[in-house]
Amino acid sequence: MPKIELKDISNFVLIARTGSLTRATMVSGVPKATLSHSIRRLEDMLEVELFLRSQKGLHLTDAGRALLDNSARVFDSIEVATSAAQRAHSTLNGKVRILGSVEFGTSIIGAATLLLAREHPGLSFETRTYASDTPLPEQSDFDCMIFVGTAPSSDYVCRKLGNVSYRAYASPTLLEKLGTPERIDDLSHMPGIEYTRKGISEPWLLQDEDSKQVARYNIRFSVHDYWMAKFYAVSGEAVAYLPDFFVYYEVDQGSLVPLLKPAENVDQISVWVIYGAARHKNPRVKLVVETLCKQFSSVIHHPGYALIPRND
Repeated sequence: MPKIELKDISNFVLIARTGSLTRATMVSGVPKATLSHSIRRLEDMLEVELFLRSQKGLHLTDAGRALLDNSARVFDSIEVATSAAQRAHSTLNGKVRILGSVEFGTSIIGAATLLLAREHPGLSFETRTYASDTPLPEQSDFDCMIFVGTAPSSDYVCRKLGNVSYRAYASPTLLEKLGTPERIDDLSHMPGIEYTRKGISEPWLLQDEDSKQVARYNIRFSVHDYWMAKFYAVSGEAVAYLPDFFVYYEVDQGSLVPLLKPAENVDQISVWVIYGAARHKNPRVKLVVETLCKQFSSVIHHPGYALIPRND
């Protein structure tokens, strides 16, 4: 089989349908000489004559008619396929794949997708988390990512959503039993929840009227998941050192009480949304990114779930 250029077949279909080189040039903008050369090359490769040339124009030969009947369907199918791709790209209906680091990804992604799903019924979501101590996944694995910490040095677009600050929290039940600490040293006799990252314990940096220091506490639970820490704290088992936004709803509902003060002049942790530059052209991804950027504070403070008080 001769190696035939697809462009030559495309030019042949265009000329056959328009009936002349002049009209084909007007439709496509391709120079007449280029089209003529393309047809001659195709005829030489196939060793057949495709057109009969006359003063009245071009007329298909039997070989030309056979080629048109079979090849035109291919290009019609391609046109249908490309139109479908463009419609899929331009619509808000469809799936968005969101990735998040394990520290806060579940909370932020859950709140954001819940908000978007309620406002845009045609959207669907695939959400996953990854360990923040591992390399960033390939861009093909996600549409956008929630990243907590120092923005990674990569080819991704990084847009800052906001900052995260920390404070000690306890349930009213625990405070009723053990008393409310007034000074940092008062925590030393209270059960606490240790959060470890990469095997390193996260320090509780707090401030009272006298000083700013790392608080000591009795380790009752050791976890590497903030949801687990919040679970123990809300259950009244121990004090937890948690991000403010992460317990906003629990504090608002009275299930947790903030203790002492967060340390002043301490660097806060930044939260970013990361995506490939080309992904922002997708209207679904753009909607997610812009919603996160514009409504981050509202999203993270209203997770959308309800605390149900126990009757016992």
